[in-house]
Amino acid sequence: MHEETPSDARPAGPVHIIEPQSAHTHTAVVLHGRGSNGPEFAEELFATHLSDNSSLAAKFPGWRWVFPSSKELWSTTFQEYMPAWFEAQSLTETTLRQDLQIPGIIESSEYIQDLLEEEIRLLHGKTSNLLFGGISQGGAIAMWMLLCRGTESRIGAFFAASTWLPFAKNIQQVLNARAKEEAGTADQHAAPMEYDSFIRQAMQGTETKQRSNPERSHVKVFLGHGLDDAYVDVELGRQARHVLSAAGFDVEWKEYSGAEEEGHWLQEPNEMDDVHRFMLTFSAC
Repeated sequence: MHEETPSDARPAGPVHIIEPQSAHTHTAVVLHGRGSNGPEFAEELFATHLSDNSSLAAKFPGWRWVFPSSKELWSTTFQEYMPAWFEAQSLTETTLRQDLQIPGIIESSEYIQDLLEEEIRLLHGKTSNLLFGGISQGGAIAMWMLLCRGTESRIGAFFAASTWLPFAKNIQQVLNARAKEEAGTADQHAAPMEYDSFIRQAMQGTETKQRSNPERSHVKVFLGHGLDDAYVDVELGRQARHVLSAAGFDVEWKEYSGAEEEGHWLQEPNEMDDVHRFMLTFSAC
C-alpha cells in the first residue's frame, strides 16, 4: 500500500493505491463521496464485510485498487471548503443551481479520465479488466462520465451505490431525441431545456447513444441503493437506472434497507455479497 501524487499538477489529493497480493489481473478505480477522500474511503469500504466476514480486497488478491481523492471545493451550502468532485447545492433538488456543478464536473472528469488511461496502460491495454465506479457523489461523477465522456469504451464493468445522475433529465432528453432521429420521427418542435447545449456538447462524439437492443453495450452495470437512504433518495437512484437502461446498458438494480450512515452506505452483508458476485461474474468473462 502506498500513496501516489498525480504527475500533472491538478489540484487534487493523493491517489491511494492498494497493490495486488498476487499476479495483477484486474484494476478497480473507485471514487469517494463528498466530504471524504481516497484513503478514508478505502478503509471504510474494506471494513464493510461480506456474509463470511471477509472484505472485497481479500476476495480479489490479483486486483489493484485505486482510490483517487478529489480537490477541495467551496461549498455554497455549508460555507466551507470540503472534498468534492463538483459543487452540489442540494441533494433534495438536484437540479438546483446546476450551473455551479458544471466547472467541477468538467475538471474532475478530465482528471479521472487521465487516471483511467494510466491504469489501462498498467493493464497492458486490457480495458475489459477495468472496473470503474463509486459511491454517492463519486458514483455520480463516474456515471456522468460513463454517459457523457465515452468512458464506456475504456472499461469492462461499472458499479455505483447510493448515488444519482447529474443532469439526468437533460441526458434523457438527448437520448430521446437520438432515438427519434434514428426512427425518422424527430420532433422539430421539442421544447429545449436549460443546459441542453452543455449536455449535447459533452455527449457529442461519444459511443453513448440510444439503442433498441440493450445487449449492444458490453459494459455490465450494478447499481445499489438504500430504500431508507436519508441523503440521496432512492427515487434518484431509480431515475439513474432508467437513464442508463435507456442508453443501452445492462443494469442490475438492487434496493436494500438497514445500511449504516442512515442508509447512505453499502448495506452489510447483503449488498456487499451482491457486489462480490457481480465482480466475480465480471472477472470470469
